[in-house]
Amino acid sequence: MKLNPFTSKTYQEIWLKHFSDNPNPKQFPFIKDLLFFKHRFLPYYINSGRNMTNGVTYEIDSNVDNLEGKTQVIYDVPDYCETNEKLEKKNLKIWKVRQYKGFLADLSGFSSFEDYFQNTLHSKSRNKFRSTLKKFESCFDVKYVYYYGPISMEVYESMMANFKDLVESRYSNLKIDTTLINEWPFYHELVFQMLQEKKALIVSIEVSGKPISMSLAFLGENTLVGAVKAFNTDYYKFNVGHIEISKFIEWCFDYDMDVLDFSKGEYEYKTKWTNTEYVYNCHVLCDSSSMTSRTTGNLLVKYFELKQYLRDKNFNLFVAKTRFKIKNLGSKKENVLPFKILKVDTDFDVNQFELVSLNAEIKNYPFLKRLVLDGLYQKPEAFSGLKVYKSVENQSEKPKYAITGIKQKYLIQIL
Repeated sequence: MKLNPFTSKTYQEIWLKHFSDNPNPKQFPFIKDLLFFKHRFLPYYINSGRNMTNGVTYEIDSNVDNLEGKTQVIYDVPDYCETNEKLEKKNLKIWKVRQYKGFLADLSGFSSFEDYFQNTLHSKSRNKFRSTLKKFESCFDVKYVYYYGPISMEVYESMMANFKDLVESRYSNLKIDTTLINEWPFYHELVFQMLQEKKALIVSIEVSGKPISMSLAFLGENTLVGAVKAFNTDYYKFNVGHIEISKFIEWCFDYDMDVLDFSKGEYEYKTKWTNTEYVYNCHVLCDSSSMTSRTTGNLLVKYFELKQYLRDKNFNLFVAKTRFKIKNLGSKKENVLPFKILKVDTDFDVNQFELVSLNAEIKNYPFLKRLVLDGLYQKPEAFSGLKVYKSVENQSEKPKYAITGIKQKYLIQIL
């Protein structure tokens, strides 16, 4: 990757500021572009960014003879990274331990979004995407916002606050513990600077002026690399994640990007929209003339192989879900109650109902908006035209909600 954003001075220095205790990073002359910090206790060095980057590329300088007898670990190196191994010194040993599968959209052979769309997605997927996009844009007041280049601090603070809210909500719904929230101060500082340098892009899908999906990507010379994404699950039926991807691809064609890299992790949306797979490796480098470096390197390889074995068994997902449960012990559980949906063939008695705000009601019944939006997906019409009525009930009774519109007329009975 040319001009890799994760080996840029800005990314590495801000990362080290937030995550390294050592204010003086180490740079090895034979490894171009990368800064390192020493492990707190053990005799090896780790690349700046560690496992928080979305793909590190580097080169070996074959003109440098001194390997310093040290051991280095470089996380998340895509297998298309050429390290000039043919030019490596005979004392430099590089082990490559498989980690994650990666996916990218190679756009170089296509003339436009429509050209890529027609030749990459199957006809059934194309038809579903077009249908869902039409429903989404006809039901809601939709705006696509691109943050790229200089931005005022006021606008930035508001945008990042919305982004953080979406991330927290998304992982809470998944019931998975994420490090992203603890890492947010890093992203908050980094993204502002990277936007100024035009090395970052945020795509936001807004409904009535409020973001319902946001995604962060970083820019190389001709590559856009996805990093963080989150969306409001109330809009799940409308496949906003797929719509967001289409906007990224359109942007790539507008700005002459050859590659949209979806980075690590295997998900349905990636396999649908991409045309190239690759593998991330963890690189362990050692000076084979040094017994200490050689021994440390061998032990690290075994360690990363064990981690990958556990990852293949989904142990990391088990740990993330367990951490979420532990963190939320004793917290108030989401008020999800049983319900049923009833058809209304005739006009209901308005004297038994009162007009209410959906946003006010979801404070007590968070799942209510998702039900209304799912109904809207089945029978598309303008969301702004819907009316929500609540039954005037006794305190001991569960409420009924009547949803009405041009095409909608049904009851949601809370049980």
